Amino acid sequence: MIACRFHELSKADQDLVTAASEAREKAYTPYSNHKVGSAIRTKTGRIFAACNVEIVTLQQSVHAERNAAMMMAAAGERQIEAIVCHGPYSGVPCAECRQVIWEFCCDDPEVRIIGSTLDGEIELMSIGEIYPSPYGPETKGIDPRKF
Repeated sequence: MIACRFHELSKADQDLVTAASEAREKAYTPYSNHKVGSAIRTKTGRIFAACNVEIVTLQQSVHAERNAAMMMAAAGERQIEAIVCHGPYSGVPCAECRQVIWEFCCDDPEVRIIGSTLDGEIELMSIGEIYPSPYGPETKGIDPRKF
């Protein structure tokens, strides 16, 4: 993991962080008030931004990263180039979100994850760094880009 500041990111990564920050403002979190935004840039350059949505039972709540990935898949995109997780503290995705991110990495452990906090801290990492022994579509001989 590498720490940096917003101004040190490329313009494309700054745009991705901004999209995640804007999505965070739309979060529906009446039970925890823990707002998170996420934005995915695909290999084709499209950006999909989403927020977390809580449901009263909490078990059915959906994290921002998963919402962004589902929007991406619903739009017919299948390969993540980079993803931002933007929230009040640590932008490292949870285990469930790592699994979803891996699903659309197309077996590329170098897919970038940009953790972004409200106080401006940025952490750069790869999915392979934080999910070193993945179980994904490739274990079943599946290439998500073909579906």
